[in-house]
Amino acid sequence: MQKIPEYIKKWLNIIDKMKNDNTYKLAWGRAIIECIVSNEYQEYQDDTVVLFDSISECMLKYYWNQQFFFKLKQSPYVDKEPLICKYTKELIDYYVELSKSNIPIWFNKAQEILKDSTEYKTTITKINRVLPENVAYRFMNVPNAIEDIYVLEKGFIKIKTENVKILKEYSTILSKLLNFKWASLLEKFNVSPNIIDKVSGISETNIKRNNLLEYKNALLMQFDEYPIDFYSGKVLCSKDISVDHVIPWSFMYSDDIWNLVLTSRSINSSKSNSIPEEIDIDRLNKQNLIMRDVKGLNDKYKKALDIAIECHYVNKFYNDLRIAVL
Repeated sequence: MQKIPEYIKKWLNIIDKMKNDNTYKLAWGRAIIECIVSNEYQEYQDDTVVLFDSISECMLKYYWNQQFFFKLKQSPYVDKEPLICKYTKELIDYYVELSKSNIPIWFNKAQEILKDSTEYKTTITKINRVLPENVAYRFMNVPNAIEDIYVLEKGFIKIKTENVKILKEYSTILSKLLNFKWASLLEKFNVSPNIIDKVSGISETNIKRNNLLEYKNALLMQFDEYPIDFYSGKVLCSKDISVDHVIPWSFMYSDDIWNLVLTSRSINSSKSNSIPEEIDIDRLNKQNLIMRDVKGLNDKYKKALDIAIECHYVNKFYNDLRIAVL
């Protein structure tokens, strides 16, 4: 059995003893690991330097995706929002005004538009100022000790180069532990489903959506003659059929037969992540009853529909969505 290096034991002790009441430390630790794995650092003889700019950019990405795309609250206190979350929301507002669209966009795509703007650079600077005051030195503190995993300097941290190689080797397990702690904290004041998947995915360059063709073919089975648009009630052209999540995918973060309908591409595009109307929720419940009795439907879909109907998933998650966006 491979012996765990002393340097990694320090990280594990920090994560284990961390008081899980603030997301700053979790984001900071995750950002350091990501910077190391993606080679966002400079080597100087025995020391490796990671700039606050790089760490702040990662943290901005985490909070951007969680707040803009997933609508995840980072604090139970509405009137006492963490500063980094506040700065992130201000940048999101700037993006919405600039793009004239409030449709959520992944940070990596928004960054291409914003990176040269004064607002973007100012946001990074503001986050840089928060880090030494609220997280950088506190991260290493454990009860009755300090785990010296890096040296804190003005505007950057230093890690022994020999430890950087070790950190890369153990990056996956450390990231998973930090993500688990982050998700556990967010579950206390968010009703959103699949939080662990949303937190785990915030560092991915591309989060792939599943191919919905299989669901499309299943949904077509409910019609005897021609497919009908779920929202407009009009006949759908075979070349203009799109599969839509009634309760937005950004909230569910999953593809479920009981939450999918057929509509036109234009309606699907314009609907985006908006909250569905109650009439659509009623219509979805009726569709699920019809779908459950479709002859020849795959057994896995029938089982999923049975569970959803019995457990009132549509209404449950619809109500959770409305609470989440308040």
